[in-house]
Parts: sequence; C-alpha cells; structure tokens
Amino acid sequence: MPDFDVTEKRFEQDIEEYLCSFGGYTKGSPASFDRKLALDKAAFLAFIKSSQPKSWEKYVRIYGADSDRQMIERFCREVKQIGLLRVLRQGFTDRGIKFRVVYWRPETSINETSAQQYAANILHCTRQLHYSLNNENSIDIVLLLNGIPVVTMELKCQFTGQSTANAIAQYKFDRAGSDAIFEYNNRVLVHFAVDLSNVYMTT
Repeated sequence: MPDFDVTEKRFEQDIEEYLCSFGGYTKGSPASFDRKLALDKAAFLAFIKSSQPKSWEKYVRIYGADSDRQMIERFCREVKQIGLLRVLRQGFTDRGIKFRVVYWRPETSINETSAQQYAANILHCTRQLHYSLNNENSIDIVLLLNGIPVVTMELKCQFTGQSTANAIAQYKFDRAGSDAIFEYNNRVLVHFAVDLSNVYMTT
C-alpha cells in the first residue's frame, strides 16, 4: 500500500498521538529542556506554583525575586541526596515549607483540593529530545512529569532493518552516565527499547 508508512519517525508520531489523545499527555518542546539540569524548569515551576499556591506565597516571602532559582536548586540538591524516587514519593522541605513534585490520583473525588492538585500535574511527551552538553544526540521519546524526565524510549522499526537489539546497544554504548538525564537515581527511572514486536525495559 503506498500510504503504509514504515519509518521510525512515523512510529514516534503514532506513539505521541496516542499518548496525547488518550493518555493525558501534551506535546512537549525539546527547546524547553535544560540539558545541564535535565529539567524543564518552566513546567516544574508552573506545577509548583499552580498546585501549591499557599506554600509558594510563603516561599516568595522568604526568597523574593530569587524564589525560582532557589526552588530549582533545592529540588536538585534533594534529588542528589536521597534520589528521585523518594522525592517523587515524599516531596521535600525548604525553610520549613513542604512541597510535592507530583500529586497522585486521589482514591475518591470527595476532596476537591486533592482533585485539583492531581489535575495540576503536567505530563509532556517530547520527541527527539537533545539531552547532552557535549553533542547533539537525541532520545526518540521522553516522558516528563512536571518537567522531570522519568521515562525514555528508543524506538526501532524492523522495516528499516533495526530492532530492539539496536536500541539496547544504543543505551549501552551511546548514552553517557555523565549526562545529567542518565545520572543514576537522579532523573529517568525507566528506559524502554521498543520495536514493532517487542518491548524491553530497564531501570
């Protein structure tokens, strides 16, 4: 069939369209990603401010015009100390003010505040994300939660002569742990190698 597109680019597009149509994601912009910090700072701060306005007001009274920078630095320090997974689960405290970096789905809809906080989560599906300060290598798809990259996907298509084996090799040999997005325990929690028939994952 002439309209049967078997390229890897189309594979990316199909996954992105599905996640954005049915998975609650919105299309992310690679340009918004801070390669040094491995963070979409604008999305992270937008979530903090919209989901926890009273805590943010207290924070601004302490740090003033420097609040955005202080928040980003505090989050990064906390992640390096105890790991991203614990920060996602329990949040962090700065100057006695508690912040959450994600709100999980509430068990019931009775509490309106919990529902609003959950709805404030920002899910981005970003294609061809350039992540390194040293080169222009990119990851096919990255899923970000409130600006934090938590899932990567390398996609391969058998019709173009590649499979999950090539994606796994790419992770092993072409991805540097020195790049912030791949720092162990600090950013991405799970990596997927995907082709048209198989999916492999590693934490």
